Amino acid sequence: MTVSSRRPTIVGAGQFVQRVEDPRQAVPPIAVMEHALRRAAEDTGAKGLLEALDAIYVPHGLWRYGDPGKLLAERVGAGTVQTAVGAISGHIVQILVNRACQEIASGRRDIIAVVGGESENSKRRLKRAGHPPGWNDEIAGEPSLRFGEMKRGVHPHEIDAGMSTATACFSLCDTALRHSLGETPKVHRDRISELYSRMSQVATANPNAWIQRAYEPEEIRDPSAENRMVSYPYTKLMTSNISVDQGAALIICSESAAKRFEIGQDKRVYLRASTEMNHTTYLSDRQSLHHHPGQEIAAHRLLELGETNAEDVAHIDLYSCFPFAVQTGAAALGVGVDPVPSLTGGMTFFGGPFANYVIHSKAHMVDRLRASPGSTAVIGSVGGYFGHFSYGLYSTDPGVADAPIIEDVSHEYAKMPVRPHIADFDGSAEIESYTVEVATTGPIKASFTAITNAGERVWGRSEDPAVMNALLADEDACGRNARFREGLVDLD
Repeated sequence: MTVSSRRPTIVGAGQFVQRVEDPRQAVPPIAVMEHALRRAAEDTGAKGLLEALDAIYVPHGLWRYGDPGKLLAERVGAGTVQTAVGAISGHIVQILVNRACQEIASGRRDIIAVVGGESENSKRRLKRAGHPPGWNDEIAGEPSLRFGEMKRGVHPHEIDAGMSTATACFSLCDTALRHSLGETPKVHRDRISELYSRMSQVATANPNAWIQRAYEPEEIRDPSAENRMVSYPYTKLMTSNISVDQGAALIICSESAAKRFEIGQDKRVYLRASTEMNHTTYLSDRQSLHHHPGQEIAAHRLLELGETNAEDVAHIDLYSCFPFAVQTGAAALGVGVDPVPSLTGGMTFFGGPFANYVIHSKAHMVDRLRASPGSTAVIGSVGGYFGHFSYGLYSTDPGVADAPIIEDVSHEYAKMPVRPHIADFDGSAEIESYTVEVATTGPIKASFTAITNAGERVWGRSEDPAVMNALLADEDACGRNARFREGLVDLD
């Protein structure tokens, strides 16, 4: 089989984990990225590859660098490069990989790095210890390109009800999923705790994981001093851990560049197909909170483009910011959650370095595919408030196409009808879902969404301690009638 000279291929993958006893010895995020990028270059076995880079793409992080790609180019001696920063979104890494492949296939670029990193754990430890910041990340600059938009898709009346964080959104959606399955709150918490216990077991075998310890389900399920309830039903050990010092990098080049640098065929991994779903809707607009048709369209279309079935995919890593993301990602793709669809151990235990996690999952994927040539892998990711999605199908077999097949399915989801919703509703409605926000001092507010007799979605909140404590004690509010008035909720 003849492979086009412009066929993009991943030839290098590198990861870096910074573990220092004294945070004053920590290096800044840009240095974490540099370490990861150098490891990716070493992984290729080629010399002079970093100096030959003509583009560096970086997903936006918690840092404030204006043009991190330019700073990295200077550090590794790459000279003048095209730089890009991706929007803050969990699905942006696949978008960056897609754009890199398109640039290479078109002949506009030849060797591109996709790299990201954080030093957030050290930064927080420095602050807690009263030390001054260890570095300055407010370095001005403007990248050549920006990819994606920061669209959370949260309506003001949703925020008024308590949907101001991703944790609140995903916990609310998970409760809606639980109700759709007919589970009791206790059975649901047992099930998702068991799921995350299995995720932690995967992380124990991963030298790049931030937390390398297996947790029993009850340790994850039950609130404690080290594992407080954050947003019911989620404890801290069910949420993405962004307080990490981790970086990862991929190097993507053309087949001709791989041959020129004498990079072996055994190093090459190919993106076969990818789908993107970028159309933003409010939570209020969605027909159901526990199911997003846009995600399902993206997952099904990926398998169609890749001419494969879910059961034939050997390696899967699905976005794991919260248990709901794992469950709905698996359902959309048509796979189960046992064994867990994770190559890393998930974003609690492996670590969730902000928008950079998916580079780590792809780096692990590269290792798996090289070890089993001809097999396939799927990496799925979620962005926004369960609103944006991307999938990639990879293999060491490039297939017959001269370039990966990349399709944006946003238009198909955009044509679907939305649910009507009402702000400042005054009347009775049936509770659809709920969550309780909990601080270190105790519960703050309960957030509710309900459906009126006319099928409209409404939002409300309660700060009644008796209501919040009852919900935290696994009393089920779903299906009950409630009185909504001036944004407040009284349960009947």
